[in-house]
Amino acid sequence: MPWDRSLTAWEQTLGSPLALNRSYFTPDLDEAAQLVQRCRDDLANARLPHVSMKAPTTWRDIADGGGDAWLASMLRPLGEDSAPVFLTLHHEPENDAGPEGMQPADYVAMQRRVIGLATDLAPQVTIVPILQHWTFDPVRTDIDPAAWMVAEASVMGLDLYNPWSPTNGNAWRSFGSKADEVLQWVGDTPIAIGEYGCRVDPRNPGLADEWMRDAAEYARAHNIVSMSYFNSDVNSPHGSWELGGETERVFTELLASDWVARPS
Repeated sequence: MPWDRSLTAWEQTLGSPLALNRSYFTPDLDEAAQLVQRCRDDLANARLPHVSMKAPTTWRDIADGGGDAWLASMLRPLGEDSAPVFLTLHHEPENDAGPEGMQPADYVAMQRRVIGLATDLAPQVTIVPILQHWTFDPVRTDIDPAAWMVAEASVMGLDLYNPWSPTNGNAWRSFGSKADEVLQWVGDTPIAIGEYGCRVDPRNPGLADEWMRDAAEYARAHNIVSMSYFNSDVNSPHGSWELGGETERVFTELLASDWVARPS
C-alpha cells in the first residue's frame, strides 16, 4: 500500500478492499504474534493474507527442527482460525544464499519441514516458497533453477518486474515474456506472484496501463492464482514502483473485476 496512506484509507480510494494483502515481518520484537494479527485483520476485511517472515536462524537449522516452536507459534493460532492464508518463509532466498546452512538444498529442506508442520497444525495455511525471476533468466549460466524448486509445494511463488526505467537503459519487458521463462520449471504447480511492478514511461502515456492489463490477462490464462503489486519505492534505486494516475486507475478497475476471488 502507499507509504503515506493507511490500508483502509487506500481501500476507500480504490472503492473496495484489496483481494489480497502482502505483508512482511522480521523474526524479532514478537512479530510472530503481529503476523497472526495481520492475518486475522485481513480475513475480517475480505482480504487473503499473504505474509512473509525470515527465519531467526539458518535454513538448515529450521530443516532440522530448530525452529519448530517458533513456527508453531504462528501456525497453531492460524490453524485454530481455520481460514486461508498464504505464508512465505524467506522470500527471494537467493539474496542470502552462500554461508554454511544457507545453500539451495538447505532452503528446499526448510520448506519441506514447514510444509509438514503446516499440514499438521494449520491445513488451510498454504506455504508458498517465492523465488526471483532472475533465477530463471535464460542468460544466466551460474545457477540451476532446479536446485531451488520445492516439489512438495502446492503453490510456488515468483517475484517479477518489468526492469525498464527512464534512467537504467534496460529493455521494456512484458509480464508474460518473463513469466514464460519460469513456467517450464514449475509444471502444473499454481503460481503466486509475490511481487510485481511496472514503472510509468512519461513519454508513452498508456504503456504501463497496457502492461498491467496484459499481466492480468496472462495470469488468468496461465494458472497464476494471486498477484501482489509492489506499491512502494523501497529498495528501488532506478525509480519507484508506486501506483499513481493511470496505473492506479487500472489497478482499481482490475480489482473490481468479477473474476477476482476473495476469501469467504
